[in-house]
Amino acid sequence: MAKQQPYPSTLTEREWKVIEPWLRPVSKLGRPPRYGRRLMVDAILYGVRSGCTWRMLPHEFPHWRLVYYYFAKWQKEGLWERLQRVLVEKVRVARGKKKPRAPRSSTVRALRWLASPESAASMQARRSWDESATCW
Repeated sequence: MAKQQPYPSTLTEREWKVIEPWLRPVSKLGRPPRYGRRLMVDAILYGVRSGCTWRMLPHEFPHWRLVYYYFAKWQKEGLWERLQRVLVEKVRVARGKKKPRAPRSSTVRALRWLASPESAASMQARRSWDESATCW
């Protein structure tokens, strides 16, 4: 029986070693997980890279609802943004580039405000048709 070739989106050992520490174990209580974190990440990357719907994931991956659950969970936790920042920094260091300057405190305050739930609520209120004086 021939070993199946991995998909182009499948992580290499080297890539997995870089991102593995950033993925939290699913649960230490109860029964052990049926699928490993690496298989979940491979399934998510396959879906993102191929552009297929979650329901069209190949059968060698876990059920699409489980894959989507982890994708959404890790997105809500901010995992993808943190990974992106870490990987960009590793590439910068490997290429001998300087670290970017830290943003000014006023910029940090503004970004913190924009990321807050209060900011989202006030933006939504401003976009309301009833509140707008410029709507027809």
